[in-house]
This record gives sequence, structure tokens and C-alpha cells, in this order.
Amino acid sequence: MIFKDYNPQQLKAFLRPAQVQTEFGLDKGNLEYLRGCSIDEGKLRGPMFFKDGNCILYQRASVVKWLKQTMFQEAETDETTETIKAKKTQVK
Repeated sequence: MIFKDYNPQQLKAFLRPAQVQTEFGLDKGNLEYLRGCSIDEGKLRGPMFFKDGNCILYQRASVVKWLKQTMFQEAETDETTETIKAKKTQVK
């Protein structure tokens, strides 16, 4: 289970951007930028959020899920440290 560090009550809790920043280290400005991109592009770029007027809330479970997906996604390249070193050696 990816949420093993939280109990069900904690996961259901809603957090304001400042609380997300404090608990997870995600800058409020970055969260605002990601929300703006999500609205502009029609594609979710950050954790799922709820906005009602000026009130913005994130469910803790959504933040945890987004962080785990973002932190552990596969690289977009097949390069490894070894292949990079090999390319540098070939160039010399």
C-alpha cells in the first residue's frame, strides 16, 4: 500500500497550500503555478485540488499519490551513467 505511513482519517484530511508546503516541502508558489498550468492546459499537472472561489484544498491522499508517482517515474531516456561515460570516451 503506498499510503502505509498514514491512517485512513489522515488520508481523508484536506490541506490548504500552506499546510502542504509545511508537511511535504512543496512551495506554495509552485503549487499555484501547477494549478494554473492544469487549468490552462486542461490536464492535471500537480496534485489534485479542489477550488471554490478563493478556497483551495488538497486531499492529503492526492498529494502523497502525486509525490510518489512524480518521484519514482521512469526516466525519459535510456542513458545510464555507463552510456554517458562511454559517449564521452568516444568523443575524445
